[in-house]
Amino acid sequence: QTCALPILKSRLMKYICLMLSPLMFPLHGIAQSQVELGIAAIGYVVTDIEASEKFYTEVIGMTPPGGFSLDEQWSDDAGAANGKPFSVKLFKLVDSPTATVLKLAYFDTMESRPAQKGIDDFAGVNYLTLYYDAEGFSAAVDRVQDADIEMTGWVKRDTYQLFFIKDPDGVFVEIVGPPD
Repeated sequence: QTCALPILKSRLMKYICLMLSPLMFPLHGIAQSQVELGIAAIGYVVTDIEASEKFYTEVIGMTPPGGFSLDEQWSDDAGAANGKPFSVKLFKLVDSPTATVLKLAYFDTMESRPAQKGIDDFAGVNYLTLYYDAEGFSAAVDRVQDADIEMTGWVKRDTYQLFFIKDPDGVFVEIVGPPD
């Protein structure tokens, strides 16, 4: 009879390391220890990284602080990508150690998600919300219009204004700013 304790310890240690690693180690150039409690990063998979990078930098106004690639072994160990290698590009709206990072993951090939008519079409992550100050909001409006991207409505209230656009994969992006 063999004891399962070493396996249990191994799995437990792997889980503990995965949970604590963002707190103790830099995440590919982004010091996670400086992130306040909350959402350090939001990640999703894109079908065309070049189109997505252009959209998030030139239209949204984010800066790419870096990126990284993960091999089959890492993917298999993490259990999140079926053992497939993939790469990730990082984007930030503001240059701050505590700013939330947008992580766009991409694979050699990826099937597009079904067309989305509204944020109520599917369960799951269907839109991203970005807040701008007055100057940043005005610049975002100009960039969206210059890129000839369709705005789906424009809501103006006493305390804020917002509009939605879609990224290259059809994910809604909510642009929010202060009132006029």
